[in-house]
Amino acid sequence: MVSGRSSIVCLGGATVDRTYQSRAPLRSGTSNPVSAAGSAFGGVARNVADSLARLGVSAGLVSLVGDDEAGRALSADLRALRVTTRLVAVDGQRTAEYVAVLQPSGELAFGLADMAILDAFTPSLLDRVWPLLSAADWVFADCNLPGATLAHLIEQRRVIGGFRLAIDAVSTPKAKRLPHELAGVDLLFANLDEACAICRADPLTSAPDDLSPSILGRGADAVVITLGEHGVFAAQPGGRRTMLPALATPVVDVTGAGDALIAGTLSQLVEGAALVEALRTGLVAAALAIESRGSVRPDLSPGLITAARASMQGS
Repeated sequence: MVSGRSSIVCLGGATVDRTYQSRAPLRSGTSNPVSAAGSAFGGVARNVADSLARLGVSAGLVSLVGDDEAGRALSADLRALRVTTRLVAVDGQRTAEYVAVLQPSGELAFGLADMAILDAFTPSLLDRVWPLLSAADWVFADCNLPGATLAHLIEQRRVIGGFRLAIDAVSTPKAKRLPHELAGVDLLFANLDEACAICRADPLTSAPDDLSPSILGRGADAVVITLGEHGVFAAQPGGRRTMLPALATPVVDVTGAGDALIAGTLSQLVEGAALVEALRTGLVAAALAIESRGSVRPDLSPGLITAARASMQGS
């Protein structure tokens, strides 16, 4: 473990990512020719911690890995980035793996996730790392964590406090792991389908304006609903609602764009920025991720964000 206090501690998935891009529109029930676009380390929480470190934020990661070469390599990579790590090796389990299959356009067609190892991330394990969390300014968790652990984290945040809590829904099935009571969640990230799953709403007839009152009414302090190429919608107490457009950029690989949005946003929130202003930086980080292959853009830096923001937003 790398010593030192972390401004933001991330809890959740740490994976080996493999990406394949189809050479023609994908067809079901038959073989599809693809090009191997590469492999890298991924997982929502790991990607956010990685991006935060590249953006100059003191970041930490708590996750589970297998007692295997992939787990050891993942740990070494994070140490090189100076991310405070507490990676618990689980005997008899493989390090989690995520396979992204992209359309020729770079849009995600299928995401295949083997995250079974994270079922062992129990509430008792959360209690063991609580000193690390309580010293942080923000804690970020993804819904790769079991439902009982998410509920325990939210309850402890509500009762004990000591940090602000952001959560990402990750996927439609995993969004349902969130408890009904969301008091203690300072910021919830979800795409439209995930927000519908949280609210038990029909995605064909629901809009962010319909969903956000329900999420805030369950106790979350703020919600950001991502809308892909249409941008993001943010809702806060007092009826404050904001729609921000996505930034136009060539699409190379959408893998990790949502994680970059979260990291860019949190990097500003930890410095005291207001949510909407922080999201503007998050949108720049997401656009930069889309321009690059892999789950994290390797040249991501505060300078790149500043230059890209001036270029993309004309400011």
